[in-house]
Amino acid sequence: MAIPIESSPPPGWEREGIDDLLGSFPPGRLSEIVGPRSSGASSLLLALVARVTGSGGQVAFVDGMDALDPASAAVAGVDLSALLWVKCGARLRPALSAADLLARCPGFALVVLDLDELGPVPASAHIRLQRAVESSDTILIVRSARHREGSPAALVVGARRVAPRWTGLRPLTRLAGMRSELSILRSRPSHAVSPARAVSPRGEGRWTLDWIL
Repeated sequence: MAIPIESSPPPGWEREGIDDLLGSFPPGRLSEIVGPRSSGASSLLLALVARVTGSGGQVAFVDGMDALDPASAAVAGVDLSALLWVKCGARLRPALSAADLLARCPGFALVVLDLDELGPVPASAHIRLQRAVESSDTILIVRSARHREGSPAALVVGARRVAPRWTGLRPLTRLAGMRSELSILRSRPSHAVSPARAVSPRGEGRWTLDWIL
């Protein structure tokens, strides 16, 4: 995305764990990825988009803040020929309307609504999005800075920044990446992540990941 650390490719560490997490977002349900900028939330989202396009799926990306950097997405493994990019000019209502419409369109394996700091989003909008994707094979992801209580999301994954990673001769002077922690904040019982996927390689349902610049 527009911020370099958010544009970095998926991590090479704990690949099995991140693959399990990416495979846990349920089709036909609303899910959320939440976390402020530079938390790893956008990098996780790009990793999911790359996974879907890499397997031949079509993705609709509703970009609320016009922050997507196609070149960085390509470096992260996204097949741009399988990506429909909708720019919304930092306007919340058009972004919500576009996501609602695209979630009802057949043919998309994944619909993303990337709101970043745009909002707040009315609770009724989350309900409409859930209804739009019900009984379909489409994964619907809303990425935002904060989780809204009362959202009908089946799966909520939170991201937080742990520490920057530096490199170079001492003293360390060049930013090499960011270490972040991902955790499952909610997994509804009827659509819960399977036990094998709910626990990261380090246990406790958390993933500590290094995002590389």
